[in-house]
This record gives sequence, structure tokens and C-alpha cells, in this order.
Amino acid sequence: MANAVKWEFYLNGDSRNFRGYAEGRKNLYFDISGGIDHYNDCMNDDFRLSSVYFDDEDDPEVVWQIGYELASLYNGVSSILSKDSRKLELAELLHNGVRVGKTPKKNILALLGKPNISDSLYNQEFEKVKKLDVRFFMMNLATEREDAYLILKYFAVEASYINYYKTLETLEELSDKIGIAISVDKKLRKSFTNTANNFTLSGLDSRHGFKQALLKKTKLLL
Repeated sequence: MANAVKWEFYLNGDSRNFRGYAEGRKNLYFDISGGIDHYNDCMNDDFRLSSVYFDDEDDPEVVWQIGYELASLYNGVSSILSKDSRKLELAELLHNGVRVGKTPKKNILALLGKPNISDSLYNQEFEKVKKLDVRFFMMNLATEREDAYLILKYFAVEASYINYYKTLETLEELSDKIGIAISVDKKLRKSFTNTANNFTLSGLDSRHGFKQALLKKTKLLL
């Protein structure tokens, strides 16, 4: 118990990817460790997720919601990189090595924001992940940039023509807002039909962070 991490999740997913991350350099935002049975001196599929975003928290419900958010961003960028990617799932949460109850995912649309680390460490982390893995670099960007956030959130949901259309609309809206032109075939554009509600920039609470949005959501449920 002396070496127990304050908060960490057991993971289900692609153990081949997890093993590569566990054997690589530590990632403050999204750190996967494990894969080794030290007692029997062999490999296993016991992989765990920890994050700097968990460190200051004392409420397991908040940690669960942050964990769901990180998993969503990971699954979004994984879907962009590979159409056959296996989704990462949070199996269990440990607090100082002890299992705690599972909390259902809440529908929250808000940025996690800059973690509680020094500016120097923050800059070092961004420079490190740029060289380490584009997956983690995009995730780090998505904690603070609403354009990266919305793109990853869309690619994390079920693949369908409706969601593809919503992704296209979001990209067009972001293009106008940021000033980066994109080219869309007009004939193909007309073939899409938007029949569902859309994530829009107005739906993203950019003035308040993820935890504030979670608190607001919890009060509404009460």
C-alpha cells in the first residue's frame, strides 16, 4: 500500500497499445502503467490509468467524470488514426489501492483546462508529447482548445452519417471562427442530411471549466 497511487483506473482495451505506452515515458495528462506481474516475473494485461487531473481530487464521482472525459478524448483521436481501433474503457477505480464504487457517466461538454502544474512543467510536457505520440499531443490540446476538443469528441461517438454530418458542420463552424479555410465539395455537401441535435460552439461552456460544469450538472439533477 505504501506505493499505491492516489487515484488510478483499471483499463479494458487494446493491451498491445497499452503495453507500448506503459514501457514508454511517463505522460502527466494520461499515464498508462502496468502490464507486468512482478511477483511471478511475467507480463500480464493489468494496465492502469493515472493523471495529474486526478491528483487534487477527493471526491470519487469527480474522478470518475474526469476519467470518462479523458477516455473519450483518447477514443476520439484513436478513431481518427485507425478506423478499427478498440475503445478504451474504464473498468474500476482505485483510491490508494482500494476499489471504490462506479459512477454513471454524465453528459458534460466542457474543457478540462490547464492542469495544476507549474508553467515550466506544463511547457515541458507539451514539448515532450509532440515528439512522443500525436495521440497524446492532440489529447493535451483538447483539454484547452475547443476546436481540438470538439473534433475528438465527435470522433469518439458512434460512426454514422448523422454524426459525420455533425462533424462536418462543426469543422465548418470552426473554420469560420478560426479563419482557416477548408474546401468542401458542394454536391457531396448537399447529400448529407442533418436530422439530430448538434454539438455547437454555443453548447461548449468555454467560460467555465469541466469541474464547474460538472457541479452545475449535479445541482440540476438534485
